[in-house]
Amino acid sequence: MTEQDTDQLRRYRDLILSATGDGVYGLDIKGHTIFANPAAARMTGYELEEMIGLGQHDLIHHTRPDGRPYPKLECPIYAAFTDGKVHQVSDEVFWRKDGSSFPVEYVSTPVRDNGALVGAVVSFRDITERKRAEDALRESEERYRKIFDSSYDAIVLLDADSGAILDVNQQACKMLAIERHKLMSMTGFDIHADDAKDVEEFLAKVRDRGRWETESLTCLAAGGLRIPARLSASVAVFEGRDCILMIAHDLRRRIEAEQRVRKLQSDLSHVSRLSTMGELASEMAHELNQPLTAMMNYAQASKRTLETGDSGAQEKVIEFLDKAAAQASRASDIIRGLRTFIKKDEADRSFEDINGLVAEASKLALVGDAAQYIKFEMALAPDLPAIPVNRIRIQQVVFNLVRNAVEALADGKEGHIVLGTNLSDDDCIEITVTDNGPGLDEEIADRLFQSFVTTKPEGMGVGLSICRSIAEDHGGRLWAEENPGRGMSFYFALPVSPKSDEIDD
Repeated sequence: MTEQDTDQLRRYRDLILSATGDGVYGLDIKGHTIFANPAAARMTGYELEEMIGLGQHDLIHHTRPDGRPYPKLECPIYAAFTDGKVHQVSDEVFWRKDGSSFPVEYVSTPVRDNGALVGAVVSFRDITERKRAEDALRESEERYRKIFDSSYDAIVLLDADSGAILDVNQQACKMLAIERHKLMSMTGFDIHADDAKDVEEFLAKVRDRGRWETESLTCLAAGGLRIPARLSASVAVFEGRDCILMIAHDLRRRIEAEQRVRKLQSDLSHVSRLSTMGELASEMAHELNQPLTAMMNYAQASKRTLETGDSGAQEKVIEFLDKAAAQASRASDIIRGLRTFIKKDEADRSFEDINGLVAEASKLALVGDAAQYIKFEMALAPDLPAIPVNRIRIQQVVFNLVRNAVEALADGKEGHIVLGTNLSDDDCIEITVTDNGPGLDEEIADRLFQSFVTTKPEGMGVGLSICRSIAEDHGGRLWAEENPGRGMSFYFALPVSPKSDEIDD
């Protein structure tokens, strides 16, 4: 090789060292710098002339990251001089001229001349940005894990394609009563084994729309326990793979609370009916006294007829007994209606003829002297479909509405009540109670369905509030409107096709 070729190679070497972004410097066997590239000078803050000939360890590698002195004999860079091995380190720091430090990874490679160690070449890289990114990622993962494990809901991370469980939080293990390592060997289909088809449809919607939620699925816990849950899921990317993040909210407490509320509502409804029956007790006694008196009179007439020995006595006695039986039947109807109304109702529902319920409840509501002076008219639409309702509660609403109309007309003349049913355009059966009474003050009208609001001197103020709750529990509505001329109209709407979860199978 000619001297010109050698010069050319040196020039190429210098150009490469100048162009590289990594710091590179060479050391002799004593650890003194014999060359350095511009990147090494730039990163350490020295001029090239300040680095040449000096011990590089004392210049830029004298202190550990934690601030403790770094003995030269323990330095991996210098170890290359003695053991002739390549040393690679990624968790140390170099020190700048201004006293600051920066994290580096470096490689110290021994240099040999005719087999003898004559020094080392060190290549290093400033990894500040990488460290910052790693720290940010670690903090992000720590935040994720903290949120993941501190959630009150069960969280499961699934592989989007296979459904395999990739991660679960502590609440998922607790809710399902299954240890984490066992859950990690399962799939999302395993914890919804009873709803496999529905789960596949649910996950398909999540993949298609990016997120979805449902309350129609249950989670299968240890021991075969089925846990009702609200599931919400969304598509996510985890460690470069498509995943589905699924959150399960245990609905058992909510369902138990709803059952307690229904129980309390039923108890309060029962108390309300008993209170109403107390107010009607004297009127009911008067109403029953009429058929009982008639029965007694017919019985006495039959006795007297038989005592006369009249040839036509048998026909007259049969007639009297038939009339007595009719009065007994009337009394029986009144008592049966009363017993049904004050009965402690259950939450079961059955398909009922609404017209029949309305007619039966109105008879009881019209008991008493006050109703005798009111014109009562029924306008029941024919051929209404039977719908699933709680019979006693629907009759309670009708009773309260008709009874309120009777009381509103108690002090007036030419009172008129119309009780009607019809099938509305929005597929609901509407029960309407219209009166021509004095109506309501505006202040009361705005709070009519609130608890403890009443226009009666001794009223409890819970009747209409309970009625609205019953309507809403059946998926319906209860509202009132002032009539154009005079009086009020109350509307009670029940859907013909209620939601499936409103029907007790």
